[in-house]
Amino acid sequence: MFWQNILHILSIIGAVIFMVFFFGFCIFIHELGHFLAARWRGLTVTAFSIGFRKIWAKKIGDVEYRIGWIPFGGYVEIPQVDANCDKNGEVKTEDGKSYPHAKPLDRIITVFAGPLFNILFGFVLATVIWLVGVRQDTPKFSRIKVAEVEEKSPEYEAGLRKGDVIVRLNGKKFHCTWTGFVKDILFTIDKVTLDVERDGKVFPVTYLPAPNPKHQVDEEIAYPFFKPYIPIQVYPRKNSAAEKLGLKDNDRIIAANNIEIKNVPHFHNILFAVQGKEITLTVERAGKLLTLTGKSGTLVIPPGKDKPEGSWKLGFAGNPVMDVLPALPFDKAGIKEGDKILAFNNTPIVTMKDALKFMEKNQGNKVEVKAVRNGREMLFSVQPLLMYDYRFGASFAVKEHPTPWQQFTDVIDSTIRSMRGIGISIGKKLHLTDKHTTIKPKHMSGPIGIGRVLFLSVYLASIMQGLVLVVMITFSLGLLNLLPIPVLDGGHILLALIELVLRKPIPQKLLDPISYAFIAILIFFMLFVTFYDVRRIVNPIVRSYKKKAPAKVEKIEKKDIKNASPTSAEQVKAN
Repeated sequence: MFWQNILHILSIIGAVIFMVFFFGFCIFIHELGHFLAARWRGLTVTAFSIGFRKIWAKKIGDVEYRIGWIPFGGYVEIPQVDANCDKNGEVKTEDGKSYPHAKPLDRIITVFAGPLFNILFGFVLATVIWLVGVRQDTPKFSRIKVAEVEEKSPEYEAGLRKGDVIVRLNGKKFHCTWTGFVKDILFTIDKVTLDVERDGKVFPVTYLPAPNPKHQVDEEIAYPFFKPYIPIQVYPRKNSAAEKLGLKDNDRIIAANNIEIKNVPHFHNILFAVQGKEITLTVERAGKLLTLTGKSGTLVIPPGKDKPEGSWKLGFAGNPVMDVLPALPFDKAGIKEGDKILAFNNTPIVTMKDALKFMEKNQGNKVEVKAVRNGREMLFSVQPLLMYDYRFGASFAVKEHPTPWQQFTDVIDSTIRSMRGIGISIGKKLHLTDKHTTIKPKHMSGPIGIGRVLFLSVYLASIMQGLVLVVMITFSLGLLNLLPIPVLDGGHILLALIELVLRKPIPQKLLDPISYAFIAILIFFMLFVTFYDVRRIVNPIVRSYKKKAPAKVEKIEKKDIKNASPTSAEQVKAN
């Protein structure tokens, strides 16, 4: 336990270092582009800073090099780009120094270099991702079989049912991961049309997406109310139980003990329930179905031990309960999928982590489980079961090797679709359009939100997943800065192009009110996204401590529970 805590702390520290370095470096590389281009074009650079709020500075030539104690990025001071021209055509800074007005072409090159360096940096990291590969959330598929669909949802009301096979989305064939499929639904404007195959016939299911409160409740996004059967590709390790079963790389497991597999966790929990005994797998290999039979795992004996170490299990997952393992304690006690657990022996249980901590301390003693079902509070008496760890010996990770150009165009596509959705959302608020989308301005993120997601991508996933996000950030930073909006790099480029055409600078009296207006808009935007970034952090914490009003407690006996236990191991999922 001690070393686990040490590793946990180190993983947090590592994720924080990764977040601070790469988040800051994306901004630093942008400013470095401006700096190098300005020096090349002969413009005056007065300061270059790594970080903000300087704690150290040294002047070399005409440039003061600074280090700030806030390590998120940096800045470069180029008066001939940043400052305004006076009536004599000279650039004057706040301290009264004057500099000659820079040529439009020099300003364009200097300003453009910042976004260009972001994009070049993105391509460097994208090349690393292309060579090493990044784990996909699921294999890619061209047909999606529906494993579950929530009743009274838009999809269910439109006619979608369990077992249906989706073959087209909005009239187009697809070949993507589940996340990619969901992303296409989220970005759809107005109604979604799923072409569904059932009993040999294909027909459309058309519905208007609605916010799904079970997924990112604060975001109010139209995450699907149905779940897919996700194909499982397996990669057995040498001399493992998986290899001895006869599995080979890229095999797809369709069923285990005649139970159709929903996803990787579902399969893991079937293995957990079997506890190393014989298992029969239905496998797809090169388009053909095979049946493999053998032991489901190898008993794990810790180093330095002569016997395995068991742990006390109740046989369930999630809160509310998502799945119940058949023939294990929760199932035997009559607890059902969908029940909301409140407490074990009067100890509040909010998350699975709480349940695991309680079980570790309880060491097999009988547990009084307080739960809510359909608004009624109930008590169940549950006897934990001592179970052992068996190792199957296979990887289910599917790696993708997207080319740098593919990663770049994906960011462009996502940016355009996001801005379109946000524009339509604003237009609907102003009664300028009747089109429907759940993408809203509040879904944008600022530095706090980006830093949070970057930290979580490394802490919960891997460094490669973190690099994928860094690529998205630096590409987006480069592209968005090229928008022809005053105060952004694209705005400076637009002004310089107009000056090239008119052959004279735009009057400062005309520029000042426009600049101030957009500065005010930018400040409002930063406050807006920061508010929602903070809310995303605070709200889950508040909800976890929110106390529920006590309900009527009713003691439930096993004999009084009808149809309480799952009848199929399709519901298998272990803690």
